[in-house]
Amino acid sequence: MNLDTIKKHMKVTFDFDDEIINEYLKWAEAEIKDSVSTDPKRDESFFYDNSIYDRAVVLLVTHFYENRKAITDKPQFNLIYGVKSAVLKLRLAYQREMNTNEV
Repeated sequence: MNLDTIKKHMKVTFDFDDEIINEYLKWAEAEIKDSVSTDPKRDESFFYDNSIYDRAVVLLVTHFYENRKAITDKPQFNLIYGVKSAVLKLRLAYQREMNTNEV
């Protein structure tokens, strides 16, 4: 995923948060990939052009971005349902594709 795609989904039209959004993007990609497989020889190609992975990344970056304040008037959640659902689907698909029983 790239910054412009993430910002379109988040409806962010300004540039002054690009650095922090890029940081959240790195965090989200690592978090999702590590939730699918922690194998040091993980097949990274599984994640390319994977719409479920892309959805999870967008949702998690948005979550990080919108919940970055210590105090807010919005309720905060540990993990939004869409990310959890996507990770579970990705994990199962990865296991099937790689013929692994990794948990």
